[in-house]
Amino acid sequence: MRNKVLSLLIAVSLLAIAVSPAFAEGPSGDFEVIRKAAEKYLTTVKSPVITADALYTLLNDGDASNDPFILSVRKPEDYALGHIPGAVNIFYKDIAKPENLAKLPKDKQIVTYCYTGHTGQIAATILNLLGYNAVNLKFGIMGWTKNDKVLNQKRFGPDTDQRDYPLETKVNEATATYPYPTVSTGATGDFEIIRTAADKWLNTAKAPIVTADSVFENLNDGDAANNPVIVSVRAPEHYALGHIPGAINIFYKDIVKPENLAKLPPDKRIVVYCYTGHTGMVAATILGLLGYDAGNIKYGMMGWTKDDKVLAQPRYDVNTAPDYPVEGTAAPTKLPVTGGETNLTWVVLVAGIAALSAGSALYAKRATR
Repeated sequence: MRNKVLSLLIAVSLLAIAVSPAFAEGPSGDFEVIRKAAEKYLTTVKSPVITADALYTLLNDGDASNDPFILSVRKPEDYALGHIPGAVNIFYKDIAKPENLAKLPKDKQIVTYCYTGHTGQIAATILNLLGYNAVNLKFGIMGWTKNDKVLNQKRFGPDTDQRDYPLETKVNEATATYPYPTVSTGATGDFEIIRTAADKWLNTAKAPIVTADSVFENLNDGDAANNPVIVSVRAPEHYALGHIPGAINIFYKDIVKPENLAKLPPDKRIVVYCYTGHTGMVAATILGLLGYDAGNIKYGMMGWTKDDKVLAQPRYDVNTAPDYPVEGTAAPTKLPVTGGETNLTWVVLVAGIAALSAGSALYAKRATR
């Protein structure tokens, strides 16, 4: 009798596992190819970003052999306004096209950058999944130059994107489990499967970046049915400091573990956020390629709250940001310099032209009297 009861319990347990949607079958097919590539990247990456100071030092240390390949993923017209010296331009939505990937080195680090750090992070994430060594410039061109004409977008600040929305410290657990999305690219080979999925997502997905305002309005419109699943991808200790009400916590480096993906519904909007928008964009990009409807909050917690203790990272501040050189139509024109001093020949030349112009104007004025 005892053996029969034990056998019955085992049978019931096995049946429960078999019918559970998340465990009915493990990740497979194209989904698993992308998931494994993402897992490899996330478990080996030290940091997905590089600061403007670190990049400027690399480019100006007198050793050209360690210079990275600089890639602007801004729109061509904005690249023309100004870009980091030496940068080439490929718009982020075109990054996975074969003809553009062929322009990129696989034996050299690639530094991507955009406007504020978000679409540059999309490009860098996709490149890493494809086997490139890429990092993204933190805060994009906004973190490189104070020239607003070159930026050509509003700059982060207390009067633009910084809000002070409510937080909570209650721990929220995901209790339901879901099946994984089905990803079918029709491609053959890991590289081509990832490339095809990326190209499709870049050009057909819903906006991958959402504002703090739109998320707050969505959560407070009185219709709980349209609420997204909010995922904080910050470290657990920072999630504990404060998070968006209702948010669950999955650290960005753990986002593709099968047990964590099983917590995410494939048929509902997922909104992730981090500190300043960068690691949240890594997570949202990977989720997007895996077939989830995912978006990332622009500027992350930095855009949601004014509480620096909750942010737990330095906040972008234009007053302390660097102002490194750019080249382009909106770049300031400067006289050539030699050894840190203005070249005297150029000063004399400019002064002479100015005097000649003034003399001609005076002569013309007298001639008309």
